[in-house]
Amino acid sequence: MSLPHPSSFRPELSSDRLQIVANWLLDEFYSTQDDLSRNTDSGYGRGCTTFDRQRNRIRLEAISGNWPWLRTLNSTFDLVFTVGGVPCRFSNDDPINPTKKAVLEGNGYQLSFQEFAGTEGPSRFCFVIDRGLDGAGEPHVELHGFDATGALVCRWISDTPRVLYAESVQQAPTVQVGKPSVTPRQPETDATEANDGATEAQSEAADTSSPEP
Repeated sequence: MSLPHPSSFRPELSSDRLQIVANWLLDEFYSTQDDLSRNTDSGYGRGCTTFDRQRNRIRLEAISGNWPWLRTLNSTFDLVFTVGGVPCRFSNDDPINPTKKAVLEGNGYQLSFQEFAGTEGPSRFCFVIDRGLDGAGEPHVELHGFDATGALVCRWISDTPRVLYAESVQQAPTVQVGKPSVTPRQPETDATEANDGATEAQSEAADTSSPEP
């Protein structure tokens, strides 16, 4: 069933803002999967590290001051942050059958917002990171909006497939080396002149092979 965009109820939750948050969450998810890829790493360890990095990423982005619409209301593991003044949480969970409290239950900050927002429309929001563990698709982020009864009334889905960038390797410039010259053996009387000529040739070759300033 198609649900309306969260901005239909809360204009502060625009697609560009939601996409920025989704990028942060997915970036930390992917980096953790890459970093903890040894056979001594477990799913539990990756899950805990992913969550902690995602939480710290949001906190640091809020502290940076680069996003006037982003604030954190607390600094605990039960992190609540605001997007344009709307309290939100996040969770790595199954968006279809969620089991985490961050998705199913409201935090104190969210409950206060529910009282302010009233009973009409969504009043509790949570970013859900679908890790694609079922193999049905790529990991993505969804923002779910629930009303006061806990019913899902709006939904947004990110469009952030992972992009791999190939880093170009800069090779040293090729230096042309001339073939060695072979000359007949000079008489003893010309040895000094030959040595002077060889020295001058070597110096010129070095100047030619040097890159332009």
